[in-house]
Amino acid sequence: MAEFGRLYEQQYAVALFNKVRFDMEGGGGPQSQLLQRKIPLENKSIFSGSLYQCLEENKKWRNRFLFVPDTYNINYYDSKAAYDKHLPPKGTINCAGYKVLTSMEQYQDLISSSLPGLKAKMGSAPFLKFPYQFPLILWHPYARHCYFCVETEKEQQKWHAVLQDCVRHTNDGKNYQLIIISYCLIKNS
Repeated sequence: MAEFGRLYEQQYAVALFNKVRFDMEGGGGPQSQLLQRKIPLENKSIFSGSLYQCLEENKKWRNRFLFVPDTYNINYYDSKAAYDKHLPPKGTINCAGYKVLTSMEQYQDLISSSLPGLKAKMGSAPFLKFPYQFPLILWHPYARHCYFCVETEKEQQKWHAVLQDCVRHTNDGKNYQLIIISYCLIKNS
């Protein structure tokens, strides 16, 4: 029994992290968590392209150029010309802990489930009007949400896959795992 207790203690943190990860990302089966992985794309671009981003200050939409380096953080620029001139990015999004949504219905469901006592009405007017019918929303339980939009369903699928990869790769980092495990241990104690 003592040997089992020792093994249980070693595996508890991994099992707890798997549960938290599954709750945050949803779907998919559990994967090994604490293994080192090779970085085959080191010093290379993962993806780049243009889409519309909502500016939270004034709720206006701007066409932005997004560049995803091998770190899987998202750098956004005013334009491709600004990127080509090697100007600093307007901002950077670290996708750790985010969830990628492709509709306002998904967003309202998450808001309703994460804020007890508050229910979003499905028929009510949205607080944000998208210029096209293909939104991409980066939702985080404790950080600012990011709102993007594209013109076609094909673009939406492409960007959804890219953003999902960014979330998955940044969530696999050791620092994020330790933060989540620490948070869960503190919360459960």
